Amino acid sequence: MAERNLPEWMGKHRGLTPEELAEFLAGPVVARIATVDEFGFPYITPVWQEWREGAMYIIPREKTTFVKHLKNNPKVAVSCALDSGTYTRMLMRGTAEILAGPVIMDGLMLEIAQRMSIRYLGPNGPEYLTGSQDRPRYLIRVAPTAEHKLITWDGVEWAEKYLNEAK
Repeated sequence: MAERNLPEWMGKHRGLTPEELAEFLAGPVVARIATVDEFGFPYITPVWQEWREGAMYIIPREKTTFVKHLKNNPKVAVSCALDSGTYTRMLMRGTAEILAGPVIMDGLMLEIAQRMSIRYLGPNGPEYLTGSQDRPRYLIRVAPTAEHKLITWDGVEWAEKYLNEAK
């Protein structure tokens, strides 16, 4: 592989380290979770997320359509991306596990929701959360499956695999 000297504005031109991924997802990055609907079609929903211990946690509302899909088929794909700059991104295929719900938030679910409210809404986050805290939600954990690696990238230049001749 030939060394390419790319300008800094083009990004890292590589996958993210686990620490960089955690830092990226600690920002107000909206995840898009893809489920399979009752007709076999992809169904994509933007969600708030929290990345912890190698998995993504989401807290959807009780009547969220995609939870019904998860109950029938827990296989999902999740995409997170910055849509400008160096287009930092992450793609995960994995399995969703419903840890709780539908219930009124407390414990771990409430702790995660409190952090997310501030991350996504800033100083108004706690006000939003307090006003909706009595509404039932689920706590869902999405983890990458063993057979599918997490795909991450930072940079606008093409990865080496797209530039090499097929063998």
